[in-house]
Amino acid sequence: MKIRFDRLSNTPVNFQSSIDMVEFSGSIKKSSLNLAKCSGKLSGKLEHICDRCGADIVLNLDEELNLNLSDGIYKDIDNELSNTIEFYDGQIDTDEILISELEAFKSDYFYCDNCKILEGE
Repeated sequence: MKIRFDRLSNTPVNFQSSIDMVEFSGSIKKSSLNLAKCSGKLSGKLEHICDRCGADIVLNLDEELNLNLSDGIYKDIDNELSNTIEFYDGQIDTDEILISELEAFKSDYFYCDNCKILEGE
């Protein structure tokens, strides 16, 4: 789903996107001239592989997301890191946010039940 920055206001716009068995839903509202706030939730199941033995596993997602969305380049105040995604065509693409957040989630280490026992978890 694409939402134009110039159509956003203080009234939240609800959205819903999905890929395979993962759903991303929530709302977006304008917070300043070139900045919007996204409050959303990732939920569902994500196929992955065990980072130790390579076995197929399914990850259960239930993650709250609070993001800043910028219309163009964003500069952090006092060089503090923030959770901001930049868009350059005047539109927010919720499918792009979903893909980005899934890739960030998958960058962590995940183990199957057998490898968790070996690791002492």
